[in-house]
Amino acid sequence: MPQDQTVDLAKLISDKIERGVADVSVCLENKKLGDEEIIRLAEMKILAEITHLDLGENAISDRGLSALCSSPFAKNLKVLNLKSNNITEVGAQSLAQAANLSGLQQLILKFNRIGEQGAKHLAQSATLVNLTTLDLFRNRIGDAGADAIKSAKVFKRVSRLRLD
Repeated sequence: MPQDQTVDLAKLISDKIERGVADVSVCLENKKLGDEEIIRLAEMKILAEITHLDLGENAISDRGLSALCSSPFAKNLKVLNLKSNNITEVGAQSLAQAANLSGLQQLILKFNRIGEQGAKHLAQSATLVNLTTLDLFRNRIGDAGADAIKSAKVFKRVSRLRLD
């Protein structure tokens, strides 16, 4: 995003944050956020309070996702929606290796480009053990990627699975 159009991320979050009894949700869907904004978000302490984060329909690529995955403030995330972004197999690998996301219960990746290799990265994850929902619809994971996901021991708790 050009510098003259910088998003006031702190204000956007404060406007969109919803505090419940047990969960804190922030919906930043379709806010024209790119990697720079997600890198800034990953550095914000407020992220530690958020349990449900909707980043769907933005312009987030593997670079921004990598920053989010390595953020020490992401440990409380239970739901992460990344639908309709620019995430590839590299981003899927970041997610699969993200120790900070071990509490994640729902991961929505529909309408990205993780491909077969990205699906295999997710299937080999040692950290995504608490997932109950995994949505990989329209990611061109193919038969081999779908088989890897379906047979992955890490996803034994998944009760809602959506593939290509």
